[in-house]
Amino acid sequence: MNTKYTPNPPNYSSDKLMDFFRKHFKTLLFLVIFLIALIVLLNEAFFIVGEADQAVVSRFGVIKRIILNDHNDFHDRYREDLINEITISGNVKISTGSGLMIKIPFIDKADLYPSRLFTYTSDSEIVNTLEKKQYYITTAAQWAITDPALFAIKLGTMTSAENQLDNIIHPVIVQAINRMLADDFIGNKDALNRVLTQGLKTINHDMCLRGIEVKDIQIHRTILPQANLDSTYARMEADRTKVAQQLRSEGQEEYLKAVAEADLEARRIEAEAVSKAGAIRGEGDANALEIYANAYSVDTTFYSYWRSLQALAYSVSDNTHMVLDKKHPLIKDLLGAIYEYSE
Repeated sequence: MNTKYTPNPPNYSSDKLMDFFRKHFKTLLFLVIFLIALIVLLNEAFFIVGEADQAVVSRFGVIKRIILNDHNDFHDRYREDLINEITISGNVKISTGSGLMIKIPFIDKADLYPSRLFTYTSDSEIVNTLEKKQYYITTAAQWAITDPALFAIKLGTMTSAENQLDNIIHPVIVQAINRMLADDFIGNKDALNRVLTQGLKTINHDMCLRGIEVKDIQIHRTILPQANLDSTYARMEADRTKVAQQLRSEGQEEYLKAVAEADLEARRIEAEAVSKAGAIRGEGDANALEIYANAYSVDTTFYSYWRSLQALAYSVSDNTHMVLDKKHPLIKDLLGAIYEYSE
């Protein structure tokens, strides 16, 4: 069987496409370059400031604008301290907000700085109180970049900021503790907070010029040197003993007061009971006398006889011998009553 060879038919569509590219190569190349340039231009013209960011826009190395968070009132609170700085002089525009921002392409440069809080912790150092008692302390602080322009000019990096904080915070706190008594430093939280608050103002008076604000400062850890440990424990024990004794005294006073009030109430109740008993007894005696009187008026002879028998019963016991005159009232009443009733 003979097989006839048939060549592939020409691909006219591919040829047309190649001809189109050859004819319009320069135009297509221009479009690609234009798109790339447009993307680069847009990338240079826009930048994004996040919710936790702030920005510094500079032009040929000169800061022209800063973008802060909406809640940043740093420049209002420290205006007097910043009076000679660029962000207050009017040479730098201050705006607030976040999101997509515009700058001049290839001329302006935007640098982002975080606005969140950072934690500073010092090394452990020895401090002396007013009476020369020594303690090892570690200081902790919360700080934030509140003026990115001043921060960029005077510090530039987080490492420089940490070093500056270490040079300023620790001496201020040490000097403040040097003026405190050991008891206030260890046991009086209010006194320590007052000292730290005053120290915080001193620190921010210096740090605000560098675009930083320290939000809070605390004594992170306090450790006694071994030489002072025993004496401090003894003092703490004495203080606790004094407080315990005071509480016992107050409790004893309350106990005695309660006992006195209870005794007074008991005597009052007892007096009322005695009064009521006397009244009841008197009423009973009156009723008894009335009954006796009525009985005596019915039969005087029998009543005298019965009273004589009662007198003998109360006055005579077993084996008692009585010698009475015949004119004695008892003999008279008994014999008279017997004689009368015998008749």
